[in-house]
Amino acid sequence: MSGFLNSKIESVVSRNSRVLIFFSLAVLIFYGNILFGNFVFDDNIFIENNVQIRSLVNFSEIYQSSTTLGSGLSGDNFYRPNQQFIYTLLYSLFGLTPFFFHLVPLALHVLNGFLLFILFTWLGVSRRSSFLGALIFLLHPALTQAVSYISGLSEPLVTTSILSVLLIFIRAMEKMPTKKFLLWLLSACAIFSLGLLSKESQFTAFPLTILLSIFLYKNKNLDNWVRPASFIFTFGVLSALYIYLRLNFLNFTGNLGLTDATNLYTQSLSVRLTTFVHVLPEYFKMLLFPARLYYEKPYFAVSTLLSPQSLVSLAMIILGAYWSLLSLIRRNGKAFFGLGWFILALAPFSGIIPTNAIYLEHWLYLPIIGLIFCLVILFDKYREFSKKILPGILLVVLVVFGFRIMVRNLQWADPIKFYENELRFAPESARLHNNLAMELSDRRDCPSAIKHYREAIVLSDSYPQTHHNLARCLEATGELNEAFLEYLRALEIEPSFPYSLAALYNLLSKVGDLRAEYFLELYERRQNGEVIDIRDIQEALVK
Repeated sequence: MSGFLNSKIESVVSRNSRVLIFFSLAVLIFYGNILFGNFVFDDNIFIENNVQIRSLVNFSEIYQSSTTLGSGLSGDNFYRPNQQFIYTLLYSLFGLTPFFFHLVPLALHVLNGFLLFILFTWLGVSRRSSFLGALIFLLHPALTQAVSYISGLSEPLVTTSILSVLLIFIRAMEKMPTKKFLLWLLSACAIFSLGLLSKESQFTAFPLTILLSIFLYKNKNLDNWVRPASFIFTFGVLSALYIYLRLNFLNFTGNLGLTDATNLYTQSLSVRLTTFVHVLPEYFKMLLFPARLYYEKPYFAVSTLLSPQSLVSLAMIILGAYWSLLSLIRRNGKAFFGLGWFILALAPFSGIIPTNAIYLEHWLYLPIIGLIFCLVILFDKYREFSKKILPGILLVVLVVFGFRIMVRNLQWADPIKFYENELRFAPESARLHNNLAMELSDRRDCPSAIKHYREAIVLSDSYPQTHHNLARCLEATGELNEAFLEYLRALEIEPSFPYSLAALYNLLSKVGDLRAEYFLELYERRQNGEVIDIRDIQEALVK
């Protein structure tokens, strides 16, 4: 069995074209079912309800505004213009056809796997081990959130630019005329700058270039520091320029970070870093046992390092640092490079700046490469094991991973299955109950929707939309009195909420209630820009 697998692996890795074809087929086999999936979760914000992507004329607006502005939302600092521009191109060619929106991240995922294979081989890893490492990357279930979720496009997109920049850097360190070197440097700067418009994680290429320089120097692949310093300095300048633009011209909330929430976590850097130390083992749980995959991770703050999980995490960090330094000082620095990559790639999500989540699966998309590099150097070190036993073990693991991907894709492909899975892990999320209710309502299953709307209201009764949507379902099932009360509850929360004003006019007209005309009047006043208050609602009810 091992002999057969080894011969096939050797045949595939003998040519880059065969590697790319194999990667494409592997991703198509295990990710293919997502191509027939629908839009899910925040896809309605970034795509379905986003007017900016409806025309290429909005190009400049896309690059000058927050990602969600096209959906009428304000108050967030997300800036992913490259992602939105790709959506614009897809919409102009195919309309709102999910197939093509799913196809792009799958194609980028294959490309990233291939670039990773090339990177590993250029760093001295055997083609065989590089191939196996790239396969682990391509078929790890924890990465489905970045690949199968359409709105996760920015992750594979920015990883493509980061890997491209690092490959150019390695090529530019070879002996060549100065003019050719400058062309490589210019190309890397262009890709680096473009990557910053995909996601802020492009910054990671800056410290990764420093890390890569140290690794190349340690392995005697760097003659001098002048050329790497040119890359590092230029990337530093570009990063500083981008930060300046984001803080002064592309800051859409006035806050530093991706959330405007005010709480213990967002207000204290030390708490955020302590929380990061605490959740670090959660990432390894997802990598080693990718069974519990879900998006709505708990949002919490940890202010002490004395909990058992935090102490385990500290021990992991100390052991990792020791292994890395030992590798750098006494050996070839490969462990230093791999673990350093993991930490540097995860640093943007460590709490340095406030984020809208504590930890997420798709944040592992780039960091996992560092851990896989540590694996492939072990594959090369223990060659006999790698040839006799490893192929069979990896075959089983990757097939299991592949089927886990297919199962997870069934959830990413269907909004109802997605929300039902989310509620298994976060049953007290009002947002998830409301979103599931909306999907059930759209499929005309109002009895089921009503149950989840009511649950959402019990958990968080602060939005008029939930009461309004509940009222629509109640009206559709003939419970007009309850629908009337829910529309009123929506207006108690937000008296100027136009949809409930119009709905009350329609409902009262349907039953011949003369108060209908007064709600029509309120609706028209609201449409003319007038602010409606609770006294206006009360007066309409008693007339």
